[in-house]
Amino acid sequence: MDRRPLGLVAAAYAAVVLWVTVGPAPWRTATHQIEAGILNPGAWTSPITWTTGYLSEMVFNIAIFVPVGVLAALLIRRRRWPLALLAGLAFTTIIELSQLLAPDRVSDPRDLVMNTAGSVVGVFLVLVARMVHRAGAVAASEIRVPGESLADSASIEPVHPRELIGAGAGGRSGTGSAADRAA
Repeated sequence: MDRRPLGLVAAAYAAVVLWVTVGPAPWRTATHQIEAGILNPGAWTSPITWTTGYLSEMVFNIAIFVPVGVLAALLIRRRRWPLALLAGLAFTTIIELSQLLAPDRVSDPRDLVMNTAGSVVGVFLVLVARMVHRAGAVAASEIRVPGESLADSASIEPVHPRELIGAGAGGRSGTGSAADRAA
């Protein structure tokens, strides 16, 4: 599969996310940033970090990174899908670190957690879609004897239960009901 077009889509989406998260803010930010943002261990344990903010902001932080996880999982080979999780974490960490330098942006541990959660959701959506696709492909394929066509397999006659029981001594196998043995 040629992944170049998907790489271009991923680069364009990354540019949009960077512009939205690091570019100039069109609004005045009410800052609750603790000194040094995500680099400060106190920011991770401060009650203000985890009790302020709006639900819509949290949902937006998750939603904007779901495509990041999807694109990363599609660009990275199947067997290396954990790297897609790390890519999402690295991308949001770079964003939060660069927000430390911007006077109108807030570097917040909650954003880092929510963005990473969105990326994880995206990666797992791709994994689930791949499993469903693979299960469908397996269910659609039939097991046939090598060299046998569908026309050959349709002409096989059904086996009757009496033929499966087998013939024991005197034509009786000792299994089944009395009516079976009498027949």
